[in-house]
Amino acid sequence: MTRRIRWTLVGCLLAALMLAACGAPPAAEPAAPAEEPAAEEEVVQIEETVEEEAAALEGEIVISLSSNDIQTYQALADAYMAINPGVNVVVELKAPGTGPDAYLTWLRTQFTSEEPRMSLIESAHLREFAQEGRLINWAPYLSLENPYTGAIWEESFQDWGLNLVRDPSTGEMYTLPYMSVQTFWVYNKDIFAEAGITDVPVQPTWDQLVEYSEKVKAAGYIPIAMEGTTEQIWGGGRMPWLMRSAMDQYHREELQIIQCQPGDWCFREGIDDVWEYDPSDVRNDDPDRISVNIVRHMNALKDGTINFDNECTIEMMTQIGRVFKTEHGFVPEGWAGITDAYPLFLTQQAAMRMVHGGFFTSFPKDIRSLAQGEYAGAGEVDDESAAAAVEFEYGRFAFPNIEGPCVQGTARANELTSGTLALPKKNRAQNDLEADFVMFWTSPQGMRIFLENKLDTENLQGGIAGPPLINDVTMPSPWEDIFANSVFVGNYEKPGAPGDKVARGFFKHEDSKRIWSIMVQEFFAGTRTAEEFAADYQTLLEESFDDLLVFLNLTEEDLESPEKRPPGYIAAGPY
Repeated sequence: MTRRIRWTLVGCLLAALMLAACGAPPAAEPAAPAEEPAAEEEVVQIEETVEEEAAALEGEIVISLSSNDIQTYQALADAYMAINPGVNVVVELKAPGTGPDAYLTWLRTQFTSEEPRMSLIESAHLREFAQEGRLINWAPYLSLENPYTGAIWEESFQDWGLNLVRDPSTGEMYTLPYMSVQTFWVYNKDIFAEAGITDVPVQPTWDQLVEYSEKVKAAGYIPIAMEGTTEQIWGGGRMPWLMRSAMDQYHREELQIIQCQPGDWCFREGIDDVWEYDPSDVRNDDPDRISVNIVRHMNALKDGTINFDNECTIEMMTQIGRVFKTEHGFVPEGWAGITDAYPLFLTQQAAMRMVHGGFFTSFPKDIRSLAQGEYAGAGEVDDESAAAAVEFEYGRFAFPNIEGPCVQGTARANELTSGTLALPKKNRAQNDLEADFVMFWTSPQGMRIFLENKLDTENLQGGIAGPPLINDVTMPSPWEDIFANSVFVGNYEKPGAPGDKVARGFFKHEDSKRIWSIMVQEFFAGTRTAEEFAADYQTLLEESFDDLLVFLNLTEEDLESPEKRPPGYIAAGPY
């Protein structure tokens, strides 16, 4: 309470007492003396309540995200400290390492401490820490009022975003999304025109993609700027996007096998009892429409109800091989050793590339960076080509639809949340402070600061992958219009989606994913046939199964009772 308000209340109380002492006019009832203490008590109560609400926040928050974008996070920190001068926000970003799990390895070392110094962390691979009880559950905080909006915090988010990352049966949520992302293909319009390609549909077929590649190659260009190292395939990015989209097209029907049954711990009345399988609806498997039982999924993999040594896996790999087998020449020469093929697209040597929405904001900066000799990893192009890089007109199309007897649905892409903020579990006061900072970040005020810096053309480390998930936030011009024109074809990554969980290894299990990446590279190199891939992938599942149970915190006893919730299982994001 400010001093002015406090003295005003005291003055009002004194005036009331003086009037009572002088006596009231005859026509009025006299003031009841018994009410005077109540008035005094009311003033004290108001003063205590207001002073408690106005208590200044104190402490330290350490931002330890995997990023080079100091500008954006320092701007957020400065704005927060201006409002809360008793808090010191330290920006200690961890530059992305040379390996796909460098940040994850760093996190593991930090969690050797009982209470790590880091506050905010962000990674899509935090399941192990959630299962160990090392991360806070965001759900209780989302039910509180956000002091920077005056509304319940959860009401600031778009529902579909939160639904994709929380356990639909318990409401638990260990990573917090705040942005969206979409993956798609881009192509050089001039190269396509030169190759005689003039009509590009919003979502072409796989046959058309093969045709584009043949024509572009005949015109003297590299059809697709793609990396092919095992690390690139294993770690994430373009090839995993493609393989996940393909597996999703071939395993859509298995949703009927792994759905929660009546009597299951995850069965929801009014949702699961009215759901009907409809592959023509790309949102048919959204978590607000159907629940999936992880135990039923694992049982189906164990008993062979879901398997991979079959003609459908062979068909899928054969189709993918029509484009990406090295022998066809649709990817850069020596692509098995290329870690970044993007400069080939930027210098107009390659015609197509898979990207996410961050391409819109990064493309002009990347061209400038390459031309000025500041682009890291430009080794795939010579200095002369890099220096001559200029912006060009590009088009876009959605992930192509594979066609074949085994295909069960149209091609979908990553159309999902971006951002996986987490807080290491500490003492309650410290976690409350850290959550307060995230509340500020995800308020319209904080998001404006975030977006203004991320979209600053001078911020070479900036850029976003899609619009924010926060309501009442408008992106600066012209980005609002650019992202509004996105074409959405459905999302293959969501809780329990059967195809995505087995698309590259199993359930994001690192060891199986690493072996899978080697198998994929050998297939593209021509040293492993589609038939061998199918048989060996089934073997990989069988040999990995026991480790998968440990990874998912499940036991053989859990598999015997799929109707019971496994006591050790935590749905830390889409499982």
